Amino acid sequence: MLAGKAYMERHNQVVGIVYRNICAEYGLEAPRSKWGTPPKVVENDRAKILWDFQIQTDKMVMANQPDIVVVDKQQRKAVVVDVAIPSDYNIRKKEHEKLEKYQGLREELEKAWKVKTTVVPVVIRALWAVTPKL
Repeated sequence: MLAGKAYMERHNQVVGIVYRNICAEYGLEAPRSKWGTPPKVVENDRAKILWDFQIQTDKMVMANQPDIVVVDKQQRKAVVVDVAIPSDYNIRKKEHEKLEKYQGLREELEKAWKVKTTVVPVVIRALWAVTPKL
């Protein structure tokens, strides 16, 4: 029970780092504290960022609540970001699972929002190793 809480805290810290960097890139205000929970939606004229936001789609999609969704309004692109911190031996497997998991959501976003959508799995091993694709 305690381990599960520690795993979730570590996951949320990594997601928070990615989120704050995305906000900085688009000139959006991010939480000052690394412990602060970001708002569900922040946006300006350049981008909209959704944090842990359940996305409604016309077609039933099982995986519809990624960690972060970035919509670049100027380039008409969306990026679905989902973080995983698996054990040391299966980071490539976890990366593949994330890509497969959000395939349906990617297709639905392209159809409904009319944006080119990419899924970016952020898979970091417990000892901070990453896959070559990241």
